[in-house]
Amino acid sequence: MEGPCIRRFPRMVLDTPVEITCGDQKLSATGANLSVGGLAISNNGLPVGSPVHLRIDGSQAFEADGVVCYGKPNGSGIEFKDATRETLDALIADLTRRGLPAS
Repeated sequence: MEGPCIRRFPRMVLDTPVEITCGDQKLSATGANLSVGGLAISNNGLPVGSPVHLRIDGSQAFEADGVVCYGKPNGSGIEFKDATRETLDALIADLTRRGLPAS
């Protein structure tokens, strides 16, 4: 039996690589999920509190600044700090049209 959802925003599976710049380090992450509040990625963990810039290419390209709000050995959570809501909504609509599941 599942308990209540404690997330502030529903999440969508993201099937597109995410390009992340953290300081002078550039990396590409996959296995992500996306919400209007941020992004969770599978990677080797980014330092918590680090500012990042991310880009998601595709039919609805999206760029935003954010901060790493949690880090684990197998992934990181990034909270958006400077995201254009209109562009983000278009990306989420595109994911929904393509039938990608919520996570």
